[in-house]
Amino acid sequence: MNLALTGAVIALLATLGGVVIVRRNSPEQPIQVKAVLFGLYFWGLVFLQLIIFSLLFYWTKT
Repeated sequence: MNLALTGAVIALLATLGGVVIVRRNSPEQPIQVKAVLFGLYFWGLVFLQLIIFSLLFYWTKT
């Protein structure tokens, strides 16, 4: 898979996941808190996906 396409998929999944988690877990929070939580969830999902994709890449190349 192309590297740019993989990066786009990771960013898209992290964005969608962050939005879904923020909407589901904090409906009564102010918008500033939601923005900070989205950032935390987004980067957490990005790093988790990077670990998973890098392990899959390593195992398929070996």
